[in-house]
Amino acid sequence: MAPVLAPWQAGWDLACCLYLGGLVGALRAVAPGRGRGAFLPDMALVGMLLLFLQSYAAGYSQAGSLRWYMVAGGAAGALAAQSLLGPLAARVWRVVLWPWRAAVKRTRPALRAARAALAARRKTKPARTAKNPKKSLQNTAHLLYNSNV
Repeated sequence: MAPVLAPWQAGWDLACCLYLGGLVGALRAVAPGRGRGAFLPDMALVGMLLLFLQSYAAGYSQAGSLRWYMVAGGAAGALAAQSLLGPLAARVWRVVLWPWRAAVKRTRPALRAARAALAARRKTKPARTAKNPKKSLQNTAHLLYNSNV
């Protein structure tokens, strides 16, 4: 059975886990916040957080094992860092990616026109015909030998 901790020891473990959660949440803040691009960073956040918390609990914790308040503290730290740094990171990404988005926006009509021209060319292109459209079937009039009988 795990030892019973003094309140200050549990508080120290909680503060360390809050710090670890804040680090992971700060790393997560630079990734996309919504959409399909957010699934993989979210899974990586949970995995890294659990790995860091388990490593801390096994190596440095007063209890020697992972406890519920450590997980809650890590999750709270990650959520706090994500909510504080997420909007700032989104603004920075918007400024950094502005030239790319403008270039894509300007080239989109040309790409659409090229796709339409390719589709029209495919429609007007004649289909290839087979060399021998007539099927040659086997002549069943002569039955020489049947081994199944």
